[in-house]
Amino acid sequence: MTSPDTPEAPEERPTGEPTEPPGEPSDDTGRAAKAAAMLGAALALGALATHGPRAAASVLVGAAIAVANLLTMRAIIRALIRAPAEVEDAQADTPTDHAKTGRRGGAAWALFAALKIVILFGGVWILLTRELVDPMALVIGYGVLPLGIVASALWSSLVTRAKHR
Repeated sequence: MTSPDTPEAPEERPTGEPTEPPGEPSDDTGRAAKAAAMLGAALALGALATHGPRAAASVLVGAAIAVANLLTMRAIIRALIRAPAEVEDAQADTPTDHAKTGRRGGAAWALFAALKIVILFGGVWILLTRELVDPMALVIGYGVLPLGIVASALWSSLVTRAKHR
């Protein structure tokens, strides 16, 4: 049962939109990661055809780093920022001091975020200084991060428009 202030539950939507499975909200970040991975694979195949296996492997490494970075950031953001419904539910189960602030291990996640940055930069530095990857191909592979986000947003926009026609 929903109150007048909350949106209707997915199964109660009168617009004919598909309902989502219970407990599984729409995951735009996951969709963006899938799009980035597919674009990375396509770019790697192109690099293999035009520049050889070293360039293709470098593109794949860059794409893998981008997708891992996106999914890690999703986990950090989800842990630090709660949806309003989650905050209300958590207030009944958590001690008063944490319920007021809506915090869930903020210091630990901040430490994890800092560690993630060190691993990201350190890993790329090792890859480049030891010449394990081709620098330009690595950058092209990492470029799937914004491309995957854009592709996911465009896809969602097109699907939404098609539903409203």
